[in-house]
Amino acid sequence: ADIYCVWSQQLTCEPAPCVNYPDEKCCDHDDSCHWDVTQSPAICKQKYCPSTYPTTQHVDPCNADGQCMWNSTTNECVDKVCNKMTECACKEDPDCFWNGVKCADKKYGECPVMDIILLLDGSGSMSGKFGRHPHGFFALIEILRDWVKTLPLTGEPAAAPILGGPATGGVRL
Repeated sequence: ADIYCVWSQQLTCEPAPCVNYPDEKCCDHDDSCHWDVTQSPAICKQKYCPSTYPTTQHVDPCNADGQCMWNSTTNECVDKVCNKMTECACKEDPDCFWNGVKCADKKYGECPVMDIILLLDGSGSMSGKFGRHPHGFFALIEILRDWVKTLPLTGEPAAAPILGGPATGGVRL
């Protein structure tokens, strides 16, 4: 399958939505797109939820999809993010966990707070070209930036004393 094209009703290959954005900054300015670093080189792709369930006729299928939820304010299907849910919505969703203070992804919600400290390689190999990146530090930062977006961050620095509320459901970086 060619990720750069989609088949039209006339059975011709048309440019896929979002793939013409040349970089992450341009891609992220379009709410229907996301920068996908799971492949190399990274590419701008259409977001799964809005493209799979594009109209108000898709409210129930959107909500039934574990990756998505219907945003009644904007009338669109969006990626499910537990930490943006109200207490009631969080408690109703089997994929989310209410810890008494905030909502978190159930995968992390019942876990104790975890500190992650990153050490970066400073050797000469990091100054060389990495794929489409001029050097390894740019490549590493791109991957880390995308990875951090998926973490249930507490907003506290690593190794800081745990303050206020239960010490569950988050990562400190």
